[in-house]
Formats: sequence, structure tokens, C-alpha cells
Amino acid sequence: MARDMEWDFENVDMDMFMEEAECAEDDPLKTFSPVKKNMVLFFLIDVSSSMKGERIDTMNRAMREVLPELIAVGGSNTDIRVAVLEFGSGWEWITPEPVLLEEFQNWRELSADGVTDLGMALEELNTKMSRRQFLNSPSLSYAPVVFLITDGYPTDNYRRGLEALKKNKWFQAGIKIALALGRGVDKHILEEFTGDPEFVIEAKNTEMLYQLVRHISIASSQIGSSSIPVEEASMELTEKDVAGKKQEMMRDVLTEMKNDIMASDLSDLDYESGW
Repeated sequence: MARDMEWDFENVDMDMFMEEAECAEDDPLKTFSPVKKNMVLFFLIDVSSSMKGERIDTMNRAMREVLPELIAVGGSNTDIRVAVLEFGSGWEWITPEPVLLEEFQNWRELSADGVTDLGMALEELNTKMSRRQFLNSPSLSYAPVVFLITDGYPTDNYRRGLEALKKNKWFQAGIKIALALGRGVDKHILEEFTGDPEFVIEAKNTEMLYQLVRHISIASSQIGSSSIPVEEASMELTEKDVAGKKQEMMRDVLTEMKNDIMASDLSDLDYESGW
């Protein structure tokens, strides 16, 4: 039996961090100085027909089990909200609006069917990533995390949706991660989505899929909901500096995950037996 992979993400000291900024319309890195800050974790989940069977079953299991674990990630100073968008033949929001983790613990089982309309999903995500839509909380402080999970190649015009999304300030400042399931994924497209090949991770079996969904969700939420270390807060940091530092933190975590996967029993499974 493959052993569990373990990362010590839950011991991050959130009290070590602080951030000072001013609010501006649709500016994801400036804040209102609220009593409690917010961060939105977006899940974009492929539910096309190629996800049928073990892949969608494992995806459902991972989401059911990670949601309770995410509740404490933000600590006492940050509320983490979840927004889930499924895409196959078209798209559908599982969450009509971002929902507090404490209020989103009954996972609705996803079923797989249809084609892979990734482009439509990206256009819809771009529409909702605005203060006039899903990011309209008056106390919103942190740029979002966007986690894309797919096992196939887009069957529509993905580039139009992606180009629109790349112009979105929230998307630019946020942490973008893509999880490729199996061999049928065009990883070049996922690298375009994340803007960095290091933020694309490949799962070649169901156990690896389960572990990665859980650990990436937890780690990205912790980093996304943290601020700048105290010793750096007094520096004149630009918006790009803040986003860049979080990207560096997440890159280090993903590198560690990849190394642990390669060193684990999971790496011995091939694609055919793994799914």
C-alpha cells in the first residue's frame, strides 16, 4: 500500500505576519484594515466524460475530506471562503457565491459527462473575479487562490478566456496552481494558466490525486491568507513585490511536494495501473 505523503503545513505561525495598505477599487493587494480579513479559494474542476469512474470518485473524496481541514487555516484573523466552478459541456457554479468554509461542509457529489469547455469556464471566472461580483466583500484583503484540476485538452476556444483572465488584476496577483491528471493533458496550456511551469503538478494515479488535492488546498490557503513578515513590512513594497513573495513561498512548497512524490511509493505506479 502506498504510504501517505506528509507536509508540515499546519504549523505556520500566522501571528508572525502583518500587512499595511490602503483600499483601491479592484486592487487585490490593498486593504480596508478590517477586524477580520478574507480570502477566496477558487476551485475549477473538470467534470468532462474522461473524468468518469475513479477520477471523479477520488476528486469527490478529496474535497469532502479537505473542507473540514481548511476551517482552521486562516486562524482568528482571516475568513477563507470557497468558490467552486465545475466545467464540462458548459460550466456551473456549485457555490452561487463565495461561501465561508464553516458553512460549506456538505460537499455535493460531482458527476462527469460531456466535453471540456475550459475556455468558457475561464471567461466565467474572469467575470466573477471583481469587486462587483464574487470579490465584493468590504473586508476583502488578500488576492485569491485559483486551483485548476483537469485531465483533458480543451474542446473550445480556451485562449480567448485565458487572455481575458490574464488582464484581470485579481488573477494577476493571485496564486494560480494547476493539477494535471494522467497523460491526456496539454501541460503547455496549464503553464499558460499558471504563468509558471513550477506551478503545474502531475498526478498519475488516484492516490496521488487525493494527496495533492488535499495538501495543495491547505498550503495555498495558508500562504494566500498570510501577510508580509514583520521584518519586511516596514519596507516600501510594491504590489508586485507582495504577489512575488507569496509566489516564491508557494513555489518552495510545490517543489517539496514534487520531491516527496518522487521519493514515495506512489512514483512506482505507472499510468495504466494507477487509474
